[in-house]
Amino acid sequence: MKPSDLMSHFGCKTRRELSKKTGFSEVTLWKWEKNGIPPRTQATFEVLSQGKLKADLDALTT
Repeated sequence: MKPSDLMSHFGCKTRRELSKKTGFSEVTLWKWEKNGIPPRTQATFEVLSQGKLKADLDALTT
């Protein structure tokens, strides 16, 4: 899962919009763009989206 996937799912065009909709700071979202979304966070988004967003299984095993 990438931040762009979250933006599409939540219908956001900017990091600021995504920050407001998810409750994560813009700095956190920027870090996710650079380093990837942490595995547990990906899994949380997968559950909250009822499977519409998919966690990266390779990231979950590391």
